[in-house]
Amino acid sequence: MRQRQKTPKTKTSKNSPIKNNSTTCNVAASEENVSTIKQITNFTEQISEKMLRLQPKHQKVNESLRAIRSQGARLLGPGSKISQNSKAKLIALYQTAQKQCVSEHSTIMQLLDNIQAVRQLRLKQRMADKLSRGSLMILLAQHAATLPLYVGYIEGHPPPLVGAIPRLNGEPINVGHFVAAFSEDIWILGEVKAHIPTDYGLEYSIRDIDDEVEEEGGGMVAGTSSSTNNTTLTTNNEKLLTVDSNKVIALPHYRADPRRHAHALFPKGAIVLALYPQTTCFYKGIVETPPSGPNDDYLIAFEDSTFSTGYSPTLPVPQFYVLTFRDVSSSTICAYFNKNKRKTLSPETKETSSTSST
Repeated sequence: MRQRQKTPKTKTSKNSPIKNNSTTCNVAASEENVSTIKQITNFTEQISEKMLRLQPKHQKVNESLRAIRSQGARLLGPGSKISQNSKAKLIALYQTAQKQCVSEHSTIMQLLDNIQAVRQLRLKQRMADKLSRGSLMILLAQHAATLPLYVGYIEGHPPPLVGAIPRLNGEPINVGHFVAAFSEDIWILGEVKAHIPTDYGLEYSIRDIDDEVEEEGGGMVAGTSSSTNNTTLTTNNEKLLTVDSNKVIALPHYRADPRRHAHALFPKGAIVLALYPQTTCFYKGIVETPPSGPNDDYLIAFEDSTFSTGYSPTLPVPQFYVLTFRDVSSSTICAYFNKNKRKTLSPETKETSSTSST
């Protein structure tokens, strides 16, 4: 994890405005949690209702397909001639099957939207808790593993933010979405909290996912702010960064299926920004192996001068955390670790990693 400097602990009296502010934050957080639970319950009920409607629709589709096969075998057999009446009946069967497939598809897509809504709400609920380092890493891994798979039509191309396809230029990133944000000479994992229009463009208010803002008596406190590094501490203990739009990259909304949309994935040899495993930092790397299946990860070799090749052994990174490389003088892994006096891999660990990667 990234290291942070903490402000000295401050003593607070019973009537301190900081303590009162903290109490207000706790009440607001509790009310928000109740609202989130109600939304989850509502969406869960919708999911159950749609599941009940889906089964009969699926049965109708199967019945229509069986009718088409039966009629087709009878009308299209060897030496058979199709009359206009038989042709019209067969066309009608296909049209009926098509309508039923569209109806089933519509219900499935609504069902997936509801599941995605529950997924986002549960993530919001978990992120509001005070997580340990290990719990945060597990949560981020689970969130990447459950990223929805893009389900499109036979024709057409996947839209932006599917796999490696970037968002359209000038299109703002929605509040609540995860991003890579360039702050203090490093690309960090963050969440968009607000848009900030300026005279020269758009800026984003970003919450650092690896936020270490502490409660009252434990360092940084609510109601304070800092102008250094464009950082602000909000009244609900969130550390927010103000970042230019050209230093923010949206994370994908969907995984791409390599079997159907291989062009929506980074190819072998592509230079990317990828989240280094067990951290919340993105670094420059090269794709060694793209995903071969929808549930597979990329294998990324990260730029690291501590290795003789200049790159680390390949490491698995989910689609969610592999982005188009953008050069804004970002650090390498080695440079950043040295700057922050952090330990790099020991020679024994490097040797083990190299052996396992081969």
